[in-house]
Amino acid sequence: MGIVKINLHKVNAERNVDSKGGQIKINNNVSIKNVEDMSFSAEGKKGLKFTFAFNCKYEPDLGKIDVEGQVLFVEEEAKITEIKESWDKDKKIPVEIMEAIVNAALHKGNIQAIKISEEISLPSPLPLPKVRSGPAPEPKKE
Repeated sequence: MGIVKINLHKVNAERNVDSKGGQIKINNNVSIKNVEDMSFSAEGKKGLKFTFAFNCKYEPDLGKIDVEGQVLFVEEEAKITEIKESWDKDKKIPVEIMEAIVNAALHKGNIQAIKISEEISLPSPLPLPKVRSGPAPEPKKE
């Protein structure tokens, strides 16, 4: 059991054309906004819908990319109840579940941010791989 799907419902990007340029700092953040019960009627299974917000902010005031969506999660009913009660009481999620949900949201958010950043002429929020030329590596001696 675990994550079954990630849906996006909001993507917003802005670029400040009046920005002066210079050194750019990119801050990525993901947060869980809400946790709701859900059921898969065809299979009679219980699950949770984690609503997340992914924000990519370009400093100083160059632009931002916001992505919101939902991570759909299925688990045994007792575990679902435990997670939901913890969220309702303290807005907390068990660490192992939180890690999986946040990583899924980061993955989906970063992919969208990379696509959108190119469209509105912002730098990629993640460093992309580059080929470097240089001397060939020395063969290993055995």
